[in-house]
Amino acid sequence: MRYQPKPEHFEAALDAWKRLVLEEAKKAEGLVRMQLLRGDNVFLAIGTWMEKSFAETFMQTGVFKTLTQEIDGMLVEKPLPELWKLDAFFQA
Repeated sequence: MRYQPKPEHFEAALDAWKRLVLEEAKKAEGLVRMQLLRGDNVFLAIGTWMEKSFAETFMQTGVFKTLTQEIDGMLVEKPLPELWKLDAFFQA
């Protein structure tokens, strides 16, 4: 999910995501990894799940509705969902 907060709300939106989404994701079944990457004007949330069904179940918890309500007015545009599939990976 890609988020583009207004510059004056960047840190508050980032903190809300960590508090609301990350903390719930830590308890979610099937979660492999949850990452939050920050850029200059955008942050990108990446969830890696054992299976797509686990991600779908997590999406149905309402956590993103809660987040959307809390950061309403803080974003330049609505969050953009993106679905990626792993093509190559290396870990030392």
